[in-house]
Amino acid sequence: MKKFRMYFGILTSVIILSGIVSFPFTSLAAKTNGELERITEEVDPAKPVADELILAVIGDYGGCGVGNCEGEQQVADMVHSWNPDYILTVGDNTYQRGLPEEVEKAQEAYIEDIKAGKFFPIMGNHDYGNGCTMESVQPSIDKFGVPVSYVAGFGNGLVDFVNPDANCNKSTGNQMPPIYNAYKNTIDNSQAEWVIVGEHQPVYSSGKAGNNFDRSWVMSQGVDLILAGHDHHAEHIETKDGYNIVISGNGGNGTTPIFSPVDGSLFRDDKNLGAVRLTVRKEELKVEYLTLSGKDKYDFTLKKDKVTGKAYIADRMEWVDPNPNPGVKPVPNKYSVSMDFDNTTAPDGLSYQNYQDGPVSEITIDGRNALQLEKNPMGGGNHAYLFVDDESILGGPYHAKVTMEYRSTKAGSFSLQYESTDSGSAYQKSQSITITDAEINQWKTATIEIPDIKFTNRQNNGADMRLLAANNLPLLIGSMKIEIVPDEPAKFVSMDFDSEPNGLTWIPYESGPAQEIIIDGRTVLQVDKNPFNQGNNLYLSVDDRYIYGGPYNSRATIEYRSPVAGTFTLQYESAETGAAYQPAQKVTIKEEDINKWQTVTIDMPQAKFTNRQNGHADLRIVGAKNLPFIIGSMKIEIVDENSESNRLAMEAVVKAEELAGAELYEQEKIDAVVEAVNYAWALIEELEDVEKKVELQGRLNIVSDEVYQAQEVLNLKLAKEAVDQAEQSPSEESVEKAQQAIDKLTDNTDKNTLFDRLLIVKTIIQAERVINTLLDSRLDSVEEIDNAIVILDTANKLVDEIPNNQRGILTEKLQKAENKIADEMKTILGQKNNGKPERLKVTWLNLLITNTINQLDGQEKTDVNKIYESIMKIVKEHSTGKEVREAIETLISKQ
Repeated sequence: MKKFRMYFGILTSVIILSGIVSFPFTSLAAKTNGELERITEEVDPAKPVADELILAVIGDYGGCGVGNCEGEQQVADMVHSWNPDYILTVGDNTYQRGLPEEVEKAQEAYIEDIKAGKFFPIMGNHDYGNGCTMESVQPSIDKFGVPVSYVAGFGNGLVDFVNPDANCNKSTGNQMPPIYNAYKNTIDNSQAEWVIVGEHQPVYSSGKAGNNFDRSWVMSQGVDLILAGHDHHAEHIETKDGYNIVISGNGGNGTTPIFSPVDGSLFRDDKNLGAVRLTVRKEELKVEYLTLSGKDKYDFTLKKDKVTGKAYIADRMEWVDPNPNPGVKPVPNKYSVSMDFDNTTAPDGLSYQNYQDGPVSEITIDGRNALQLEKNPMGGGNHAYLFVDDESILGGPYHAKVTMEYRSTKAGSFSLQYESTDSGSAYQKSQSITITDAEINQWKTATIEIPDIKFTNRQNNGADMRLLAANNLPLLIGSMKIEIVPDEPAKFVSMDFDSEPNGLTWIPYESGPAQEIIIDGRTVLQVDKNPFNQGNNLYLSVDDRYIYGGPYNSRATIEYRSPVAGTFTLQYESAETGAAYQPAQKVTIKEEDINKWQTVTIDMPQAKFTNRQNGHADLRIVGAKNLPFIIGSMKIEIVDENSESNRLAMEAVVKAEELAGAELYEQEKIDAVVEAVNYAWALIEELEDVEKKVELQGRLNIVSDEVYQAQEVLNLKLAKEAVDQAEQSPSEESVEKAQQAIDKLTDNTDKNTLFDRLLIVKTIIQAERVINTLLDSRLDSVEEIDNAIVILDTANKLVDEIPNNQRGILTEKLQKAENKIADEMKTILGQKNNGKPERLKVTWLNLLITNTINQLDGQEKTDVNKIYESIMKIVKEHSTGKEVREAIETLISKQ
């Protein structure tokens, strides 16, 4: 196997150097059967599948490339103590840029494994030099002797390890990356007992970098386990679709902190270096997270469903999260949850459950539905356990406001019990609500302020809160709403280098060097070259005392310049995508803008400020291709919703007008305008400003008219082209396409003209079908010939409806059909008759005469005697000379 892999590495280099392959290397990856390249021996059906394999999984380990060798070597020693059959990596095998000297140093701890052909890496962003070019990753390819994407089989059909190079293959919306089909085919066609996929950036992660939804395409049916890294921690995530993601990014180059847990996170560790050990047998796959310290161990075992073949967690070590809500100050996904028992809609993030000391029931009282607290059979007060959906609000502390509608058949009091940050109690009592004698059997409303609540499912049965009705008060709840009161953020933060910063500063960082300089007498910030990759970075921090958490609809205003042309992008943490580095709109500096101060305003919808980027920054500006940009001043604003709605609607209308002002000759352009119009309409509908609403609706109506006219012109063009194609290549398919195109027209004149042309094409197809029926038929009897004469008459009529210049070979084929019928007639008429011969049918006689005339030239076509002689030779025993002569004269006169 080692020899095969080394040969492949050489072949890869040769192909690359010859210029055949270009990113994303799918031509290198794809085999003739449309799968990823298999770099190991094919399965030998004559040999058994291996009983057991030990696979080690390491990630983000290559710190020795930049001198951080201790952690890498310690993890390598631990991995080697397992004596694994193979070692798999999840990327960032080298730091910082994957340079040859870095690669060489980074692999010293595993060099013998590489030489032995038991080391199977995937490439991460640092292996690619934080880019995606063959030049940047070539040192790693040369060192490991593997391509950037491949499938490797272990244990003669026990495991397929699939590497689709997810680092450099991202999806966009519904558009899959170029490698996707080869990847999917590989998964679908795998005959291995277990299919393990390796990627660098995880689809989901509770770590610093967060979610990477543009790699969701790796979660494909047939995948049993997904290995990932990028975030420098260990984590086990079971997605809602049942995929198990193993993050093993703690392989030697330090750890990074964990933030709010993602849905389905079952285990997390950001304190220890370590690796993952896979023990694979035919019937099960055991996953073990092991650390240098020997602490915080965790494991789970997968088995296959015998019916569906899908992997599931059959066994898992119990793990208690020591820090269920990491981070200084959490941010809820929703700011309110509610339930209303008199509302037919489902509860919105808030629900209840019966419990042994908290029985409840839904009843109807005075025509209204309500939740009634039943008597507690365990003693004490009556309870109702309440559950807040973790996807809505999780962790804490929060300042909450709880509003309830309630009533009771007798006087008494009740309170809300919650988990308190201040006291540490899971059943902290809120203020009590009293129901007086005068309020019995009346619906009342109360609001309770709770400044330190947490939601960690800590109460009985995993509840977040419970109602406590003292002395078995038969309390009824009509509705309840919990609102999170957000901290009031500052309206804006800013920095100007000629004065003190106002809540916004820049952060020096290793990949984001910068320095203050003087230009035109003013102090500004010069962003210097990033020593690690081709993007210059400026890291920015928003003071938590001014703005923290979110999400907030925000806007950045940047004053900038550059001595060269290029582009830069602002990246922020997005609540919508979960990404810590969500790119905003790209800013372009043109040749004519060089060394000129410019100002740009950039929207950041649903931005969060939780210090999640490198150096605990909140934002960063990335200058592509090491653009040496200069910042004069910057301002971050929290946008007022009302004015923001007006602005967004106005911008959407302007965008639609701009698109409609272009030449709309193509459907793609028209669709873009339609999409812009629909988006603008949706925004306009939300406006409360009636005058602005009417104004924008009027402008949008004009755009809609232009789109309608452009669509009509394009539809006519497409319909003409479709009819032309049908005329050139008549077929059922071309006619159907032309018909569909004509149906879209509204102008009846154009519609009728094109339909008439298409009708001729339909006649041509019908005529050819009829003639082919005759040519393919067997005419062995009088009855078959009689039927053929009728069909031939139909074919003649169809061909007569077709203009001469469109008949093509139909006339020739029609004559062949006629000749075939006449020849069969002659065969039958020439047979010996022992009795009196039957009288010849007029249809037979006429066809024989017509066929004879058609085969004559010039004057002979009207020579009755010549035609008569020819016919009589055929029909002399079946017809009189008088009948023949009269029939000939009749036909000639008609012609």
